[in-house]
Amino acid sequence: MTRATAIVNIHKEGLLLAPTLNSLRLAKTNAVAAGYDIELLVIADNADQITVNVAKQYLDVIDRIIPVEFADLGASREYGIAQAQNDWVFLHDGDDLFSSNWFTKFFEMQANGEIDPRTIYHTSLFARFGMEIDIRQMIDSWDARFHPLFLASEWYFSNKSVLNRKIFDDFPMPYNNKRIGIGNEDWTWSCHTINAGIRHSYLPETICFYRTKSAETSLGLTPGMIHDASPLFDPENILRHEIQRAGRPERIRAFADSMTAKGDPVIGDGLPPGWFWHEVTLQGTFESLISDYRAVPHGVLRCQLPNLHYNVVSATQFLMRDLDERPKIFIFATMENLCAADKIVELFLKAAHDHNNQSHQPVLVVDEGAHVFSDFGLMGRFGAKIICISHFQRFYKTEEYYHNRLLMRPLVQFKGSIILDLGSDVFAQLFQEFHRVFLENFESVTAVLFDAYQDVMSPALNNTAQNITLSKAHKGRELQVFAQPDLADTLQQNLDQNIQPWPNELTDSINATTRHRYRSITHADGFELNQLLAPPPPAPVIPLPAETFGKGVSFQVEQSGEVDFLILKHSKVKSYLYRTNDTWMPKDWYPEALKFLHNNKHIWIVPPQISVSKNQTGQYISRWNTFSAPQDIFSVWYDRCFTGETTPIAVITREPICKTPPKTAAELAKALYYYCVDPDKKVSTCGETLAIATGKSP
Repeated sequence: MTRATAIVNIHKEGLLLAPTLNSLRLAKTNAVAAGYDIELLVIADNADQITVNVAKQYLDVIDRIIPVEFADLGASREYGIAQAQNDWVFLHDGDDLFSSNWFTKFFEMQANGEIDPRTIYHTSLFARFGMEIDIRQMIDSWDARFHPLFLASEWYFSNKSVLNRKIFDDFPMPYNNKRIGIGNEDWTWSCHTINAGIRHSYLPETICFYRTKSAETSLGLTPGMIHDASPLFDPENILRHEIQRAGRPERIRAFADSMTAKGDPVIGDGLPPGWFWHEVTLQGTFESLISDYRAVPHGVLRCQLPNLHYNVVSATQFLMRDLDERPKIFIFATMENLCAADKIVELFLKAAHDHNNQSHQPVLVVDEGAHVFSDFGLMGRFGAKIICISHFQRFYKTEEYYHNRLLMRPLVQFKGSIILDLGSDVFAQLFQEFHRVFLENFESVTAVLFDAYQDVMSPALNNTAQNITLSKAHKGRELQVFAQPDLADTLQQNLDQNIQPWPNELTDSINATTRHRYRSITHADGFELNQLLAPPPPAPVIPLPAETFGKGVSFQVEQSGEVDFLILKHSKVKSYLYRTNDTWMPKDWYPEALKFLHNNKHIWIVPPQISVSKNQTGQYISRWNTFSAPQDIFSVWYDRCFTGETTPIAVITREPICKTPPKTAAELAKALYYYCVDPDKKVSTCGETLAIATGKSP
């Protein structure tokens, strides 16, 4: 009970790492002098040389420097926690400083029986310095003023904390993924833990001095990132939390006295206390920027509670209410730019109702403008959820930053849904900020243009053109666009984008509900939504020729796509081949590798020795791989999958490496990495063998 491990994650902090290690050295010295023991681990995730050199100057305080190549803060934190020798762990980043009593305060409270192993402890003050100067007072998640749904729009609890690592057994650390826009791992983790009843509290009179940086150098400020789905925002859990809060004995503040644009921020305890200034003096000797607190005029600097946006709670409840367990089809529409909008929407909702055996719940996000939109008919007929934007803005008064994040919450909660944009300004606004999230996390994203001809002033056309540009810049899934047949050809030439004409059935249905709506016809025939959602037909799969693997090797194809998975048989012994389809290997390698695997029972995976990758410009890069530390190699392969470099991946294994064959190169590299967590799963090459990325299917 007198031992703990402190973990510092570093990357490219450079000289900024020195103040952090000076600060932690002082905190560790104070704890050791009081009779406590702190193990200090530095996890260097793709750290540059100057950062590593700075760390090596502190081997008097650092117990181990552990290099890793995850390129992800959540993954490297998780790895550091697994390497700790103690159950209680302190988590730090490489450019922040901590009060000199940070470790000691924890041990003193633990000795007094005040530490709960199911509580996560933060510093009581979060003092930002650098590009911004302010002080935030930590709020306890069990405080009567705090509501869990605040987390829908704002971050409250940093992972710079101390906790019992057994909590990670139940709640693994989420990862960041810039490519797909899902991140803010500590934000997501707070949602998961608080939903499950884990308390977030703080150690009194402790401080984290948090260095503020530009968005370009701060992962937490990366534009377009949003925290992941969480059970906290499931409708049944929203109701459960309200019932639990109603039963608490203390006075619960349910909503703001008056709804202001910022949601009625609450002032904290006033001026910074004396112990804060004491630490400013101490830490200012390590980092001169911390001394800037003394330059702030008296009375301006205050210890504020984070903004408690009570209207955000109501807004989140409004957004998530009535969402059932069915997968979703989100339809973004604008009333003003659609003729006979009510009938058009009804057509799409009926198509959604019929799609996939009636298994999708339609969610209509509509900018209704000055119209009054009643949702009873659509709810009764289709079980639809209606989100009216003007109503949402008028009654919940969320600022733009919170507004966009709140509107994204039901979408993020139901990743994998179908997205239909009918030329909506709302969708364009969300797509501008979160296009990576849309393109990478949903079954399909389709724009349907109702314009009859090309009009340079058309909001729908301009929105779609902007969205097409963002899609191309992302280099991910192309935005699928449908237009009326006469318009499709013109747009395809002007936008350099594949614009598909409407299905004939949709054209007939639209005409029936617009041109003829006031005649005797009161309804139109429906159309099949599958025609809008079906992706382009895949390229035909060319069967592997019999001579691919040389003589004496038979094969059975189990999966063919971006990653081929085959069962190989040589001398009556089965082995398993995983290979990305743009990887070329000489056919003589296969029987040689199989024979090597058969004769070396301690080897479980045989990869090539030399890999020749192709970068984004088409240039080839040759690398010699040593598999003495296979996890490091597979981790690098995983990283390269997101840099635009095509890395050839081909391995023969003694047994399947995972239950479900990986479908992408990144999934394959990740599966190999986790398979080799077991140190007995040895990896070795058989001679100086070669794999080349062809850039196309062999």
